[in-house]
Amino acid sequence: MNSLKIEATTFTPEINFDIESNTLSFLKVSKPANAITFYKPVFDFIDSFEQTKVKSKVVKELVIDFKFDYFNTATAKVIYELLEKFHKIEKQGVGVVINWYYHPEDDDLLEEGQIMSEALGLKFNFLACEEDEHEDDDQEN
Repeated sequence: MNSLKIEATTFTPEINFDIESNTLSFLKVSKPANAITFYKPVFDFIDSFEQTKVKSKVVKELVIDFKFDYFNTATAKVIYELLEKFHKIEKQGVGVVINWYYHPEDDDLLEEGQIMSEALGLKFNFLACEEDEHEDDDQEN
C-alpha cells in the first residue's frame, strides 16, 4: 500500500496520507465545485487503510492534522463524514489523534472544529498557529 498525495489547487486542499507514519493531513483551502467527487479518493484510501492496516492490527495510532485556512459548507459535511470513519477506526482499538489548527483570530474555524468534536464525541487538540506556519509548509515541499 502506497501513501496518498493530492496536490493543492486554488480551490482544493493538499492532502497527504503517509502510511509510514500513519499521518493524514489536510492543508490550505477547500472549496471544490463538487466536494463528494473531490474527496472520494480519500474515502476510498481510508477504506483500504482500514481493511489492510487497521483490521490486521498493524497500526496502533492514526494522526489527523486539519490545517485548513478555509473550507466551504460542502467540505464541512465531508469532514464530518471523515470524522465518523475515524471514530469507527478508534472503536477498533486504534488511537486516533485529531489536531485542529486554526489562526488565533479565526473564531469561525475554531468554533467549527469544536462543534464537530462535540457532535461526534471525538477529542480534538485545538492548536493556534500563525499564518506563516502554513507558508513554511509550502517552502518545505
